[in-house]
Amino acid sequence: MPIFLLWLDFENKLRNVNDIDKIISTELPSSKLYPKLSNAVWMYMMHDPCGVVNMKSPCMKDRKCSKYFLKKFTSSTIDEDGYPCYRHQDDGMFVNKNEIKLENKSVVPYSLTLIMRCQAHGNIEYCNKSNSIKYLFIYVNKGPD
Repeated sequence: MPIFLLWLDFENKLRNVNDIDKIISTELPSSKLYPKLSNAVWMYMMHDPCGVVNMKSPCMKDRKCSKYFLKKFTSSTIDEDGYPCYRHQDDGMFVNKNEIKLENKSVVPYSLTLIMRCQAHGNIEYCNKSNSIKYLFIYVNKGPD
């Protein structure tokens, strides 16, 4: 699995939540307006059902999801401490996966451009604080699931 870490120069820096939301999404696109994108998100960017609906999921550790899913519905991309939490709006959109209804709370952060070009899973994270880099290096070195 290739991992990329990109540093943006000053001219391309993401300066506010609108810039982040243009690049990173955690929401299901409309299948009527964007059928190809909707299918790609469903195929590659949905966290598989876990928790009480699937305690045997590989992500479950000590009866909790080790990837911290399901996310909370939120309309903000940055939390009160300044960390990215990404916008997960309760817009009524959902997909069925393994007979389970998955909403925006199950969408892994993705780039519209990359998912359409690569047709593959691509977890996109925004790193805006120096201690967030620790997470990236842990992720890079964690090995296969």
